[in-house]
Amino acid sequence: MAEEKLITQTENTVALEFSVPDTSLYFDGHFPGFPILPAVAQVDIILHFASQYLGTSIGLSQIRRIKFLTIIRPFTPLLLNLERSGKNISFSINSRDGKIVYSQGSFREA
Repeated sequence: MAEEKLITQTENTVALEFSVPDTSLYFDGHFPGFPILPAVAQVDIILHFASQYLGTSIGLSQIRRIKFLTIIRPFTPLLLNLERSGKNISFSINSRDGKIVYSQGSFREA
């Protein structure tokens, strides 16, 4: 994963800009000639940043809802918003200008 840029952070929220390079293992085999970021990779990225910036555990106990709305290609500039409320984490991955929603949802940490 490319290096993230912290935009804002509070005790229970964080906004980050990042992109995933075409050399990332996330794209390996998904799909040759037209790489897209798999849903499981997006969840992994969200859990990684939630742990790093909000101090959550890496594990999930429940996925409440997740919508994958738009495909993510390598090097796409992304804005990740995370919000923690107790053990519940809400997220959205958007274009940096907020016009495109790539994925959104919430889960409960283990």
